[in-house]
Amino acid sequence: MKLYYAPSACSLAVHIALREASLPVELVKVDLASKTADDGCDYLTLNPKGYVPTLLLDDGQVLTEVSVLLQYVAGQNPEAGLLPIPGTLEHYRALEWIGFIATEIHKGFGPLWNPTTPEPTRQAALDTLARRFDLVERQLGAAGYMCVFR
Repeated sequence: MKLYYAPSACSLAVHIALREASLPVELVKVDLASKTADDGCDYLTLNPKGYVPTLLLDDGQVLTEVSVLLQYVAGQNPEAGLLPIPGTLEHYRALEWIGFIATEIHKGFGPLWNPTTPEPTRQAALDTLARRFDLVERQLGAAGYMCVFR
C-alpha cells in the first residue's frame, strides 16, 4: 500500500491508524500546490479531487476520504482494536465521532485557512468551533480519549 499525504494535513490520522494497525505502507509526500507526488506521479491522475489522503492499494485500486480510510485500515487488522466490532452500537458510535470530526470540526476550519475571509465570518467560525470543541471535551471527560463505550 501507498499512503499519499501532505505534512500538517488530515492524512496524518490515516498514517497513525496504519502504524497502530501494524500494516506495511509506503509513504508518498504530495505537493498540494503543484499536485505532484514524490514518486513522480501526476497526483490528479491518481486522485482527481486533488487533496489528501489517498491510499493506493496493492491491487491498484484507490481509496480516498479520511473517514473511509480509517475504517478500511481498522478492517485490515481487527485485532489492533482500532474500531469496535462492526454491527455493535459501539461501532456506530465510533463512526458517529469520525463523521463529526471530519465534517463539523475539520471542515469548520475552512474560513480560517482563507486569508480573504472577512473578520465577522472568521469570528463566527471560531465561535462555532469553540462550541464543537466544548462538546468533544465533555465527551473526553477525565479519560483523555474518546470513549465510544459510554
